[in-house]
Amino acid sequence: MDVAFHLNVPAPWPARSTYLCRLLAKAYAAGARVWVVVAPDEVARLDEALWTLPVDDFVPHVRADAAELLRKRSPVVIAGPADPLAGERGVLVNAQPEWPSVLEADGVRFARVVEVVSSDEADKAAARQRWRRYQGMGVSPVAHDRAQRSAPAPAGVGA
Repeated sequence: MDVAFHLNVPAPWPARSTYLCRLLAKAYAAGARVWVVVAPDEVARLDEALWTLPVDDFVPHVRADAAELLRKRSPVVIAGPADPLAGERGVLVNAQPEWPSVLEADGVRFARVVEVVSSDEADKAAARQRWRRYQGMGVSPVAHDRAQRSAPAPAGVGA
């Protein structure tokens, strides 16, 4: 499993949703099947934000509370932290500060995990805990610091 931490992503919602939409659009364009975990109050907002993308950047997606068949067929599923995984996914995007509980489910495997971390001190502290937990699993995470890049394009999400 490859794990990438995207650091210093904007914390306020409009900028954060723009980043997540670009990340998911890039993943979809690369053919990835993505399970994205956000805070419960951000599920509907990310769903709405994805619908506002230009036609050329459309990302087919559903929320985790959609019918099972839709969840299994959709390339991108937006979930809250407690939603159970549906269908095979190659990429997990964790955009909330807790350990993604879906990684604890029996038989669940992701080729790639992208941890989205804001510049908020509490978010960074939680990310450090997750980093150490991945290391404890024998994974060597990599960091992509958004503050050190001139272009805000997401990296490391392809299938």
